[in-house]
Amino acid sequence: MGENKPVGFIYTEDYNKYNFGEGHPLTPLRIEMTYHLMEQYGLLDNPNLKILQPQKATEEQVLRVHEPQYINKLKEISQMENTRYLAFPEFGLGPGDNPVFPYMYDAALMVCGASIKAADYLMENEDHVRAQNIVGGLHHAMPDMASGFCILNDVAVAIAYIKSKRPDSKVLYVDIDCHHGDGVQWIFYDRPDVLTLSFHQDGKSLFPGTGFLKETGKGDGKGYALNFPFLPRTPANVYVSTFREILPAIMSAYEPDYIVFQTGVDTHFTDPLTQMGLTTSAHEKLFKIMLDTVSKYSADNLLVLGGGGYNIDVVARSWTLFLACLLDEDIGEPLPDKWLSYLKKKWDEHPPPEKLRDRYPYMERRRLKDPYFFDEMQIYCDKIIDKFYSKLIPNIK
Repeated sequence: MGENKPVGFIYTEDYNKYNFGEGHPLTPLRIEMTYHLMEQYGLLDNPNLKILQPQKATEEQVLRVHEPQYINKLKEISQMENTRYLAFPEFGLGPGDNPVFPYMYDAALMVCGASIKAADYLMENEDHVRAQNIVGGLHHAMPDMASGFCILNDVAVAIAYIKSKRPDSKVLYVDIDCHHGDGVQWIFYDRPDVLTLSFHQDGKSLFPGTGFLKETGKGDGKGYALNFPFLPRTPANVYVSTFREILPAIMSAYEPDYIVFQTGVDTHFTDPLTQMGLTTSAHEKLFKIMLDTVSKYSADNLLVLGGGGYNIDVVARSWTLFLACLLDEDIGEPLPDKWLSYLKKKWDEHPPPEKLRDRYPYMERRRLKDPYFFDEMQIYCDKIIDKFYSKLIPNIK
């Protein structure tokens, strides 16, 4: 997996400035608890890890993706006071998903700058390196508006940055967030040099209501937008086997120079905003599949971003497991007492987790009582897999 390969880890305490306010699901506490757990497991002291400080993205860099009128409005709003109840619906801003907060433009620039820093680390070191920016992965923002907790689309900004430095390269974007990676898809929808592949809960049952099989790109980009919509409550074994089936085939056909991996973990069975059946153990399996596939079928440059996940202890555990995989370290039970105490002090809304790698007892019981449920889920996925192999993958040149 990540044996002897350097890993750039992008981190700054300025991340806590990206803060929609009390009660919002995308709280900075997610990042704080993740960093603390990584620290408790000793991962941040690994000799192959290089902690990198980001700088804010420049306006020129974000304008490769976003419209000038939107950027100008963000700059204007960021200087306002008493912004809590302000609404600018034409820009997707206001009470609800994307409440306005002071200096929000600068905070979003820092997230974009962190993903650019990760991309720079890959390009400066050429092949066989990894980079992780756990605060990135804000994949919903559109060129002219905020969407789904995302002010600026750091994913698209980072991909556009790679393309500006390596214009002849091909980028594969893989998204395992429970929500469809719509912003990234639409931004590169007409381009064959950026292939977007999103695994997500079916848009009929979850925001943003997109990501269907028929969305495959347009113009020169026809065939380079791929989506795998899972049914709600898809169990971990079905999801993991599907990912293992699809990813190598796509990577083998496309032969990307860079892979950008959005690792939202809101597919977990305890997530309050979604309805999927994965565990932290399943998340780790997905990540290992990615690392194995990257080594076999691509130029071996992997940029790992964060994403969704609104159960804070799941975010911390899964992303810590991801970093351990990158560093080829084996971490296990028990969860560090110091971290559990810190979690209880900072976030006492849920009982603390018992295990780093958890199980879903309800789904295990259902497998025994209702095996047809699992068969139906597998049959549904097999039909889509067949379409990938018979119609979608052959279109990749």
